[in-house]
Amino acid sequence: MTALSTSEPITHRFVAFLSLLIVLSACGSNRPVLRASLNDSFCDPALAYTYDSTYLPQPAIQPFLLANPSLRQRYSQHDLLLANATGTLPLLLELQQLEANSQIDTRLEQLSKRQQILHRLLLASTEISSLAAELDCEGERADQLAEYLDQRDNRRVRRLTILSIVVGAVTTVVSTLIQADTPDKVIGIGGGVASAALGGLAAFSSQQTVSYQHPRNLLTDIWNQRKVSSGYPPFIWYVLNEPAFSNSGQRSISANIRQRWLEYVLPQPSPDKEKLFFGTGGAYQADDLHTRANMLNQLQSSVRSIDQNLQGLILTLSK
Repeated sequence: MTALSTSEPITHRFVAFLSLLIVLSACGSNRPVLRASLNDSFCDPALAYTYDSTYLPQPAIQPFLLANPSLRQRYSQHDLLLANATGTLPLLLELQQLEANSQIDTRLEQLSKRQQILHRLLLASTEISSLAAELDCEGERADQLAEYLDQRDNRRVRRLTILSIVVGAVTTVVSTLIQADTPDKVIGIGGGVASAALGGLAAFSSQQTVSYQHPRNLLTDIWNQRKVSSGYPPFIWYVLNEPAFSNSGQRSISANIRQRWLEYVLPQPSPDKEKLFFGTGGAYQADDLHTRANMLNQLQSSVRSIDQNLQGLILTLSK
C-alpha cells in the first residue's frame, strides 16, 4: 500500500502535466491572425498612367477594312487586328498611301510615318513589360508571405514532434520507477494518448493566417470577364479578349486563363474564396497564398506572350 499511496500524487501530477501540455500545444497551433503582414502595395505603379485616346482600339475594324481593301493585300488579318490593338491601323494606311507615291519628296514622309508606327509599337512593348513586371512582383509578394507561413508551420511540426518523443521517453521512465500496477497503467495509457495527440497535431495543417491586402487586383477583371478594364492598358486588354489572338481562335486568351484556373488551380471555389482571391484582400493561409501566386504567374506568362504578336507585325513592316 505504501508504493500505491506514494504513486497516486505522482500519477495525478503527471496526467495533469500531460493535459496541460496538449492544451497549450493545441492553442499554440491555431493562432487566429499573425501580426506580421505585407499590406503595403509596393508592386502597384507609382504613377497613374493615362493613355492617348488617339491610339485606343476600334471596337470593330471590318468597316474600315472594307473601305480600304489594299491593307488586306499586304497584312494578314492577325497583323491588322494587332495594329488595331496598338492604335496603328490608320497609320498603316497612311504609310501605304505614301509608299504608293513614287515621288522623291515623299520618302522623308514615309520614313517619318514608319518611325511613328515603330515608336507606338515600342510603347506597346513597354506596356507589356510593365504589366508583366507588376504581375511578377505580386506573385513574388504572395510567395514571400506563403514562405513565411510555411516556415512557421515547419517549426510548429518540429516542436510537436520533439514533444511527442519527449513525452514517450518520460512516460517510459516514470512507468519504470513506479512499481504499483494501477498507476503504472494510468501513466502508460496517459503518456501514450498524449504522445499520439501531439503527433496528431503535427500531422494536421495549421490554421495560421496573415493579413494580405491587394486593392489593385489584376486577377479580378479576368475572373469576372469584364468588357472594359481600368487596371490593364487598353492595348493589352483588347488582345486578351479578342478570340483571334488565342491559338484556337474560338475563345479569348482571358477566357482560357479563367478556365485553366477552374480546372487546375481553383476548382469550384466557395463565395468566401472568390471574395478572398478576387476582392481587395483578407486573411490568407499559406495554401491560399500559393494559389494566388500560381494564378498571377499564369497570367504573367500570357501577358508576356503578346510580345510574339508584336514581333510578327514588326517583321512584316520591315519587309
